[in-house]
Amino acid sequence: MTTRVDRDAAFDRFVKLAGNGVTTNVQPARPVLVGRRQVRFEGVPTGQLHQDGSFYAAMPINLQSDHTNDDGPKRLFQRGLELDLVALVQAAAAWAAETGSAGDLMLSVALHRFDDSDKPVHLIVSEHAFHHGPATPIPAVPAQTTGDLSAIATDQREAVVVAYALVSDLLADMGAHEPHVLTPEGKILIDRLKGFQHSVR
Repeated sequence: MTTRVDRDAAFDRFVKLAGNGVTTNVQPARPVLVGRRQVRFEGVPTGQLHQDGSFYAAMPINLQSDHTNDDGPKRLFQRGLELDLVALVQAAAAWAAETGSAGDLMLSVALHRFDDSDKPVHLIVSEHAFHHGPATPIPAVPAQTTGDLSAIATDQREAVVVAYALVSDLLADMGAHEPHVLTPEGKILIDRLKGFQHSVR
């Protein structure tokens, strides 16, 4: 990816691959930015595609103020986070496979706040849930796992299994016993997506 033509072509392929993810939320934007043996892009997500098959992406998390308590902890919505994570796992695997990579895919995921605050947040399973546990800080330690690249790139269930492992680890310190819509067998619990189906393929 040393020329603009190379970078544009790589980005076009990635956008097509990312568009096949489980949600419609992975929408990288033009223009394609210059990088050494990489494509850099903004939009949702902002990220980088590296010539060696590695991938970096940052997406906004659904962190909102509590309208009943403006000074209280913000609320982090778990359902959207889970689905977006599946889509990012799919995008990462698709790009790695596109570049000819093979074997195990190593993934690392972390939550960050733009304001660098360590204030606690309430974890909310969905926009329709009114009960939540105690407020806790966003976990400081990334979640990591590996999976078979070929399986993840070709089978949505494998991508869900990997995302399930990541989100389980990431949110365990916040009191989430398990993901809300993902299962360890690779299923997405469609009946728990009330009001959210519009963004799921």
